[in-house]
Amino acid sequence: MNPATYAPKIRPTLEEAQALVGGYIRFAIDQPDMQVLVDDDGLSKELPLNNKASTLCKMPIVGNVVVLKGKAMWIDEEEDD
Repeated sequence: MNPATYAPKIRPTLEEAQALVGGYIRFAIDQPDMQVLVDDDGLSKELPLNNKASTLCKMPIVGNVVVLKGKAMWIDEEEDD
């Protein structure tokens, strides 16, 4: 099965993001204009290469990913004040 790349229009909860990637998440990219969430255990699970996400991130990415942009991005509540 090919890994999926999700791009939700609204901010997912932690639980929703974990369900999409299939496990605990970590940021592969955390930039002001884009965040990419991946399965923290993807390599140890031997998940397949995600070509779309790898191209986007300019590094090898495995498994399902969640790409957040705009209002869907997770923000630091302290920065929002």
